[in-house]
Amino acid sequence: MGHPNMAAEEVVARYVEEAWNRGNIQIVDELLTPGHVRRDSLLNEPVVGIESVKAQIVSLQTGFPDFHFDVWIIPSANGEFVTRRWIMIGTHLGTWRNITPTGVSISSTGMAISRMEDGLIAEEWVQRDDLDLLRQIGAWE
Repeated sequence: MGHPNMAAEEVVARYVEEAWNRGNIQIVDELLTPGHVRRDSLLNEPVVGIESVKAQIVSLQTGFPDFHFDVWIIPSANGEFVTRRWIMIGTHLGTWRNITPTGVSISSTGMAISRMEDGLIAEEWVQRDDLDLLRQIGAWE
C-alpha cells in the first residue's frame, strides 16, 4: 500500500498533525503498518499494533485535552528513518497514567525516530523528558 507520492517526512508530519494534534485517530490505519511497534520511554513494554497506538493517543487526549505538538521534522538521506523533535504544550485537565487532574499547564520536549517500510511508519522510538513532565504536574518531587 504505502504512500508513493509522499516523502517519508511528509508521512510522519501528517501522522503527528492529523492523529496527535487533531485527534483523527482513524488516520493511523492509513499511515502505520499493521504490526507497528512504538517503543515509548515512559512505558515498560512496547506499544504494538495500530489499535494500541490509537489507545495511547486517546489516553493523552484524556489527560491533556488541549495538547499540541510543535514539531520539527529531520528527514534521512535514504528515506528509511525520519527523526522528529517537538515541544508539547497542554493543560492537565483529565486523569493521565492514573494521575488525577491538576489544572497545570505543561511544556514538554522530546524526540522520536520513525522507521519507514513501504511508505508507512513501521516502528517508532520515542524519547522525551518524562521526569520534567511528571514534575510539572506534581507527580514527582
